[in-house]
Amino acid sequence: MMTRRLAICCALMLAICSSSILVAQEKKLDKLRVGGGSASATQMSLWLAKEGNYYEKHGLNVEVISIPGSSLAIQAMLSGELPIIQAGGAGPIQANLSGTDTVVIATIAKKFNWWIFSQPNITRMEDLKGKVFGTTRFGTQSDLASRIALRRFGIDPERDVTMVQTGGPAETVGAMVAGKVHAAAITPPATLQAKKMKLRDLYDLSKLDLEIHANGLVTTRKFIKSSEDVVRRFLMAYIEGAVRGQKDKAFAMKTMGKYFRTDDREMLEETYELIIRGFNIPPYPAGIASLLQDLEKQNPKAKGAKPEEFADSRLVRELEQSGFIKSLMAGR
Repeated sequence: MMTRRLAICCALMLAICSSSILVAQEKKLDKLRVGGGSASATQMSLWLAKEGNYYEKHGLNVEVISIPGSSLAIQAMLSGELPIIQAGGAGPIQANLSGTDTVVIATIAKKFNWWIFSQPNITRMEDLKGKVFGTTRFGTQSDLASRIALRRFGIDPERDVTMVQTGGPAETVGAMVAGKVHAAAITPPATLQAKKMKLRDLYDLSKLDLEIHANGLVTTRKFIKSSEDVVRRFLMAYIEGAVRGQKDKAFAMKTMGKYFRTDDREMLEETYELIIRGFNIPPYPAGIASLLQDLEKQNPKAKGAKPEEFADSRLVRELEQSGFIKSLMAGR
C-alpha cells in the first residue's frame, strides 16, 4: 500500500512539474496576431508556417486571421490590431503615398499568378468592352491584375467595362456561372473550379514580362522599430514554411487541402506546381517599381517616387548573409 501511495505521489509530482514547464514555455512565446487574405495559393506561406509549427520554433505564439481583401488587412494593420499582414498589389504602396509608414519587408510571389476567365461565349479579351467585369474587392491584387490585363488590350477599366466587387474566389466563379459578371481575374485553386464549370480561360497574366509585388509581408516602420526581433523571428518562420512547402510536396498538399477544404488531388497538384514551387526565395521585396508606374495615372505622388521608399530588405538580407536561408534550401 505504501509503495502504491508513493508511486501515485511521484506521478502527481511529475504531472505538476510537466504542467509547470509547459506553462513556462508558453509564457516564453511572444504573442502576435497577423492577417492574410482568403484561402488562396499565394497566401499559403502563412499557413505552411503554422502547420509546420515554425512560429513556435522561433518563439512566437501566432494567431493568423483571414481577411478578405488587402484593403481591409491594411486598415487592420494601421489600427494596430494586426501589426504584420500578408498583402500584395498596390494597396501597401497607396497607403504609404497617403502618408502612412507601411513598408514591404518580403515578396513571396513576384509574378502575376492570375488568369482571366470568362463566360464561354466570350472568345477574346477585346470582346469584354461594354461587359461587367468582376473583382474580389476594389484596391486588391485581383483589382490591380484585372486593370493591367484590360489595359493590355486597349480596354479602359474606368470607361469601357463596369467593374463590380464579387467577394472571394469561389464567389467570383459563382458570379460568372450565374451570369452576373462576364469575366474576372482568379487565381488557383479557383482556376480549376472555373475550368470544371466550363468557363473560358481567356488570358494568362503569369506570362506577362512583369515583376510585381504579387504577395508578401507588410508591416509599419514603427512596428519594426519597436519590435524588430519579433518581426525577424516571424520572417524566419514564414520563410521556413515556404521552403518546407517547396521541398515537401505531401506536406504542402495536405496543408492546402485543409485550408481550401478539399481533397481534390487534381486541384491541389495544379496549385502546387503553379504557385508553391514558384515561391520567391529569398523573398526580397520586389516589383514595387511596376506598381508605382501603374499608380502614376491615379496618384501624382507616385511619379518620381523611389521603390526603396516603400520597402525594407534589410531583414531578408541579414537572414541570407547569416546562412539561415541557405541552410533551409540545402537539398531543395
